[in-house]
Amino acid sequence: MDKATGAATGEPGAVERLIESRPAAIREILVQLRLVALDSLPSAQEFAYHNAINYKLPEPPGTWICYLAAQRNYVNVGFYFGTQLSDPHKRLEGTGKRMRHVKVRTAEEAGAKELADLLREAWSRCLPES
Repeated sequence: MDKATGAATGEPGAVERLIESRPAAIREILVQLRLVALDSLPSAQEFAYHNAINYKLPEPPGTWICYLAAQRNYVNVGFYFGTQLSDPHKRLEGTGKRMRHVKVRTAEEAGAKELADLLREAWSRCLPES
């Protein structure tokens, strides 16, 4: 991150350092979530910003899709446009105008199909129309 502007720079190793800085239980969840995100968000740009792992479209305007933010006892998977997601399993939380999140408390939850489905839907909704 550029300390002068606060902008994300995609500095090599920043995501790995962020994961390694967390306690073992949270690190395990983050590693699993990262694998699911990388599989569900093809060609997304991954970067560390505000102590979270973020994903956005690679092309301008680079719409931000989601983030993985470690908390004390869980990891939030946040969706910048979460109100647009169908959420058939009622996993999304939040009351804001646009954003929603899922609290993931175990590595097993991180690998759940419902979460991968939400990530894929968020990705597809953010893609520009052809």
